[in-house]
Amino acid sequence: MINNNTKVWIFILVSSLALLVLGYQLGERLGLLIGFLFALFLNFFVFFYGESRVLAKLNAKRVRGQDAWGLIDKVEKMAAQLRMPTPAIYVTPHSSANAFCVGHSWKRGSLGFTAGLLQKLDERELEAVVAHQICHIRRLDTFAFSVSSTLANSVVGLGQFLDSFLPYKLQFFMPLLSPIGWLIIKGVVVEKTFFENDLMASELLENRNRLGEVLWRMEGLAQTHPLEVPPCTSHLFMVNPEGFEQKNLFLKSHPPIEVRLQKLMGYYPI
Repeated sequence: MINNNTKVWIFILVSSLALLVLGYQLGERLGLLIGFLFALFLNFFVFFYGESRVLAKLNAKRVRGQDAWGLIDKVEKMAAQLRMPTPAIYVTPHSSANAFCVGHSWKRGSLGFTAGLLQKLDERELEAVVAHQICHIRRLDTFAFSVSSTLANSVVGLGQFLDSFLPYKLQFFMPLLSPIGWLIIKGVVVEKTFFENDLMASELLENRNRLGEVLWRMEGLAQTHPLEVPPCTSHLFMVNPEGFEQKNLFLKSHPPIEVRLQKLMGYYPI
């Protein structure tokens, strides 16, 4: 079975070749050159802009030096256990409780935590969150997640841009292009990825119930206090950040929490 990262490389290769062929068909040599430049721009945008875009949109600040939450020690310890470089650590000012990870390589990943998460979770719960997110980086999930997010966001952003020229509250292009963004994400981000990462993180913690209880609590906090995130980025988060407030159901990516906990713990807490 083709893994997520192979799917991403195939998609990038096919899209680049499609731009070259389309350019040649429309303008022969000049069109081929334009198609090549578009393909070059697409790949540069995906690999060098996607990660920083998400961090900037969320107003994330890198943690350096003083660390009141002990994040640096926790991340360094688990990175050593997984035999990987220590990811960069960021904190966002949002009161919602959630965590996310981005990065195109397990050697250069970034972990993000909201201020609300750091305030609401105790040390043991926070350790479970760190384990869960760092496993995504070690498994290279963040590569597939970040690339699909950047591409899908570009498609949806184009729809928003085109709709801005239409009369007030009239939307035509967003409903048309949102399913394409959904297909890009769903083509890469499958539910199995979440289940496998939950299991790996629980093995790192040596306790499935501990991680399951944290997922259950975070899901409840996210539902009651959702977080507004950039389009096509909710799959970067540990639990669905938009909760019941999610407006575009096409872009829903997380499996139901009941299914995740059943897969992880064998039961759903009541």
